[in-house]
Amino acid sequence: RNREVANHFYNGMGIHHAGMLRGDRKLTENMFADGAIKVLCTTATLAWGINLPAHTVVVKGTDIYNPEKGKMVDLSILDVQQIFGRAGRPQFDSSGEANLITNHAALNRYLDKLIRAVPIESTFIKQLADHLNAEIVGGTVTNLSEGVTWLSYTYLYVRMLKNPLAYGISADKKADDPMLRGRLLELIKDAATTLSREKMVSFDPRSGNLSMTTLGRVAAHYYIQAESVATFNEAMSIKPNPTDADLLRMISSANEFENLRVRQEEQSELDDLQSSCPLPLEGPVNDAATKTYVLLQAFISRKRPKGFTLISDTNYIASNASRVARAIFEMCVKANSKAGMALKLLRFAKSIDNQFWWFQTPLRHFESELG
Repeated sequence: RNREVANHFYNGMGIHHAGMLRGDRKLTENMFADGAIKVLCTTATLAWGINLPAHTVVVKGTDIYNPEKGKMVDLSILDVQQIFGRAGRPQFDSSGEANLITNHAALNRYLDKLIRAVPIESTFIKQLADHLNAEIVGGTVTNLSEGVTWLSYTYLYVRMLKNPLAYGISADKKADDPMLRGRLLELIKDAATTLSREKMVSFDPRSGNLSMTTLGRVAAHYYIQAESVATFNEAMSIKPNPTDADLLRMISSANEFENLRVRQEEQSELDDLQSSCPLPLEGPVNDAATKTYVLLQAFISRKRPKGFTLISDTNYIASNASRVARAIFEMCVKANSKAGMALKLLRFAKSIDNQFWWFQTPLRHFESELG
């Protein structure tokens, strides 16, 4: 369906990236594997998720944008090694070549990293609150002591013992507490305090006991992040009687959609979709929340974007929005004086599942049959 794929095929080359339709991606992979195309231009994602061997691999540039830091950073050496591993696979080829094109400033850094083995560090601390909540809901952790024991079984603990400086543990602290039990207790306390503040668990600092709450159970059941629960709680406190538009903004502001990006080439099509939204957006589409707000309405209204990146983003939003809406619905059902909000959220969840608005006729179910 992507015309660029067909045009490149006649030149013996192909493209592969996450914004393409799944059918086009699969077709490109099969053509490269069968030798129908000799050159494949792709993103680093291909090297991690798909086993496509090649004789020669070229990494053209090592600067990538990091949205968390808001600037360009070096491509991870793990990505580089994974990409290089696609060249000259033993079961497919007798030899292979790998080329890295970078600037002089980064050259020595990459040479040093390629010569020396770089261990994989854990990022578990960023998601510790979510995982701790799941363990509390599951009954595995009922107090701080059990939380410390649970954390000691993780890869995070293994790396903390091997490389404490990478996790903010000084040499003096490591000497005073060789097994780092104090640091584990500190991490569990911080995560429990965060969950308690968002009413996801009941935490008694004096006894150290932890027990689940309805909010925490719903979050664990629907895989909702603690940051999203905090956003929902804040929105509900600001507007106890929200409109439909307010609730859709609440769903769109979930942390689950934070990785969506507004691209310059999408702006004109997003503006067209925005103009036809039943629930109008005040202001431009300039961040993940507003983009989700527009694309979710377009999905419910059965308006199909033309851009391939917008199609991919819409599919991602559609697969997660119903889960988020039903999670907030259950939170409201269990709360007092939120029946009206719960009803509106249930309508949203059903609208997302069925792809038509609650104020439209159910005959839209048979739109394809009626032609």
